[in-house]
Amino acid sequence: MQTVKIPSVGYLALALALSMVPASAFAQSIAEPTVPSVPSVPTPVVIDPPEEPIKPLAGNIDPFAGHIDPFRGHIDPFGGRINPFSGTIDPFAGNIDPFAGNIDPFAGQVPLLTSDNTSRFWGEFASSWANTDNLLASLNGQVPNTINNASVSRQIEDLVLKSESFWGKRVNLKTGKSFRDGFINPLLSRFGVSLSNPETFQRLTASQRSALAFAWYDGLMEFSGTDHVDHWMGTVRWNPSITKIQGSGADSIIGLLDGSIRGDSAVQSNLMSSGGYANGANAHGSAVISLIIGAHDGMGVQGIAPNASVVAYNPFDATGTASWADIRKGILDLKNKNASVINLSLGNPGYTFHPAWNSTLNGTMLRAVSGDTVYVFAAGNDGSTQTRNIEWNQGSNAALIVVGSINPNETISSFSNRPGSACFVRRGVCTAGNELMNRFIVAPGELILVSDGHGGVTRMSGTSFAAPLVSGAITLLHDRWQWLTKYPNETAEIILSTARDLGAPGVDPIYGRGVLDVQASQSPINFSSLEFYEYDKKTVGKGKARNVTELRSGGISGAWEAEETFFYLIEKIGATQRDFAVPLSKRLIGQKTSVNGSAEYFQSYVSAKFQDWIKNGGKFSDVASYTAPDRGGWNFAMQASNPVAIANGQRIVAFPQTSLTFSDPSGRLTLSGGHGEGVRTLLGATGFGLRSDYDVSNGGVNPLLGFASGGAFVDADVAIAQNLKIAAGFTEKTLDHSRNPLSSQAQRQNLIGVESYRANAFNFRLTHKASDTATFTLGYTKLHELNGLLGVQSTMSSDLDAGSSSDTITLGANIELPQNFSIAASATGAVSRAAQNQSLNTAGRGVISSAYSVSLTKKGFLGKNDSIRLSFTQPLHIEKGTMEFTSVQIIDRSTGELGAVTQRFDITEKSRRLSSEILYSIPLTKTGEMSLFGRADYRLNSSKSQTVDGLVIGGRVRLAF
Repeated sequence: MQTVKIPSVGYLALALALSMVPASAFAQSIAEPTVPSVPSVPTPVVIDPPEEPIKPLAGNIDPFAGHIDPFRGHIDPFGGRINPFSGTIDPFAGNIDPFAGNIDPFAGQVPLLTSDNTSRFWGEFASSWANTDNLLASLNGQVPNTINNASVSRQIEDLVLKSESFWGKRVNLKTGKSFRDGFINPLLSRFGVSLSNPETFQRLTASQRSALAFAWYDGLMEFSGTDHVDHWMGTVRWNPSITKIQGSGADSIIGLLDGSIRGDSAVQSNLMSSGGYANGANAHGSAVISLIIGAHDGMGVQGIAPNASVVAYNPFDATGTASWADIRKGILDLKNKNASVINLSLGNPGYTFHPAWNSTLNGTMLRAVSGDTVYVFAAGNDGSTQTRNIEWNQGSNAALIVVGSINPNETISSFSNRPGSACFVRRGVCTAGNELMNRFIVAPGELILVSDGHGGVTRMSGTSFAAPLVSGAITLLHDRWQWLTKYPNETAEIILSTARDLGAPGVDPIYGRGVLDVQASQSPINFSSLEFYEYDKKTVGKGKARNVTELRSGGISGAWEAEETFFYLIEKIGATQRDFAVPLSKRLIGQKTSVNGSAEYFQSYVSAKFQDWIKNGGKFSDVASYTAPDRGGWNFAMQASNPVAIANGQRIVAFPQTSLTFSDPSGRLTLSGGHGEGVRTLLGATGFGLRSDYDVSNGGVNPLLGFASGGAFVDADVAIAQNLKIAAGFTEKTLDHSRNPLSSQAQRQNLIGVESYRANAFNFRLTHKASDTATFTLGYTKLHELNGLLGVQSTMSSDLDAGSSSDTITLGANIELPQNFSIAASATGAVSRAAQNQSLNTAGRGVISSAYSVSLTKKGFLGKNDSIRLSFTQPLHIEKGTMEFTSVQIIDRSTGELGAVTQRFDITEKSRRLSSEILYSIPLTKTGEMSLFGRADYRLNSSKSQTVDGLVIGGRVRLAF
């Protein structure tokens, strides 16, 4: 018996319409093959042949035969959906975001020639071409005459001169020829027209004129110095940055079952082998392969996976048709050369998916290799809807995707076959979910820019040019997640389930699952279903699997912004998984509780500093105090404050502060204790009396001790010589995130379940009063953070569950100057080290940080009782530090095996935060006052340039009666 001959889908062209033979009549002339019942053990099935072998058609679907008018139809290369400069289709705008707006791992884009001059040229050219097109349309069919010929000559010459003026030098540089010899004359000869014979232009049909316009545009863009942008890129949400991040297909092999490929250097470099019939190369195979592996080299077609390797096989014999035996032989050849996805541009008229594929893919010859292959089929080009079911082996592992075509308006192409209600059945029974439409997807297939096989470009239409876009997207999946090559059904499901819905909501008989979405396929299908494995320091390998919904984000300390450091989320897909890298800082909780923007300044410098301005002999302090009268015995003093903060638009009391101080009769021993901000008591920094001086975010007086300040504290101060004192103190802090009054309700909700921040510190200091006007201090602080590092926690307890320790040295001085001036200074240096055997550790000598503050106070500035203070501060700054982060990741990308991986990242702050502040107060009455302040926050960058972060001024008048 003879076997069925199968023509290339690309050759089953809309040229049928041009030859006045209806596609339906053509299909009816072919005897429909019959498929016998499939036995329990699949064997090759011989299909009865039609009465006559199917004959191929020359050429591809005429892309200009339908509603394609560069000025009046759907596609306009100069101002519509093709023009990369018009803004309608711009696949290079914006970023790929697989994590819903927060994480952008896809940085970097290919530059384009998008100068205003280029856009302006095409705008002017379009106007001139429109006039020419109108003239030629009016003259078409008329008898040529001298007047008309002269008009046509002027119009065409004007187009040539415009083009030559802008592109002439580029054409000469690339070809070594003049503009006319290197571009215009070869272009016009392809269309059978000549500048010396204007009558040839008058004979062009509307379709031919449209084709000439596109060829002119595409041809000149070959000299632009940039890869071409085409309309399909925006439709399927692909841009070159995906290929950079996902690997560009470098580790993938794709099989191409198509006609022989011409010697196009743009694709030959990645073509590993080409088998099958050697019956002459054609443009079709070169066009298809260019869409997959076209080099990103500044010219021509950009392939969706430019570095993938291709193995090709031509199953078409000398008649241009293929038998089922040749198809099976070709697939086996491609599989023997390790192709993980096979692109097939062939089929039978009247079928979107022919039933004979069951016996082909599930037969004895291919059964062993079909289970690790994704087959991508072009749906066919006769505009038919499949009605016949496909009897399919129940145990078949073949993964397949059938691809239809849409036009640039995202409407199904008139020539594209459709899935209809056909189903993959078992013994005639269709099970829900097995309909062909569930394996059907669409992609752009009209007027696609492709390689012409001779080093240039052309435009073709057909489902043959939609299918390779899907195959290329699969190749990117296999490059990024190499083990997916062993899971073809999971691979296919990723592509199908991430398609963007078109047509009727959900899966439908026309568009199937929808249009290919490359960005979505490279991103998590459902973010909330992801898992992460908490690293278990007690065992080697992965620890407990946790759902991503347990991962909550809070404020992020600037010191932890490490863009190139990731933790990994795992997505379960069928019997395998995918991993996604997420910046480490997104999981960390900073301890900065102030409100952003102007509210932060209002909170810090209005509510706090305006509690009490001038107290304690003209020294600035915002803590009220009471000292008992000296009766010659033990004395005591009390300090208290209820600091008010503005948070989330409300005036609230933050953390109350109380302390008691006892002194022995000799004055040699002082004992202090209380609850609240013990940092001021423990440091004893004379000249710094404001809470903001010790603030962990903005203060410069040992902010590390501030991390442990907020709970109970004790301090003992003993005079060991006439002018020398030694002191020791202890302070602790427990911050319950759910009860933090300075956090918003939304922030507290996000931190539910996060362990309270806990820290304590021991402080030792020496105080030497060198003279009546000069006092110096030297302090040492040992800070223990039980579950954090420099005030930072993680939502994953294993990161910092063993905490960290910091060793801190602080030097201070206070000098009283003449004319009621005083100057105070403090400088702090620290080394912090995270505990070992946890996910997050410090590397080397630890994290080195610094802080300092200098203030100058003048009492009696403008009058007898007013005061002014100027201060300059550097808050806590990371001078140097490297962290090591151990997490569970994919350690073998060929198998997907999980294991522990350690990353190192630098947390050194690149810019230095600084602030300057002025405070002024003057009494108005015995019980009232007026207070003014101003503050500037700025950054000193590595280039010594300054960036202003904030500037604020304010004041208050208080009267009491």
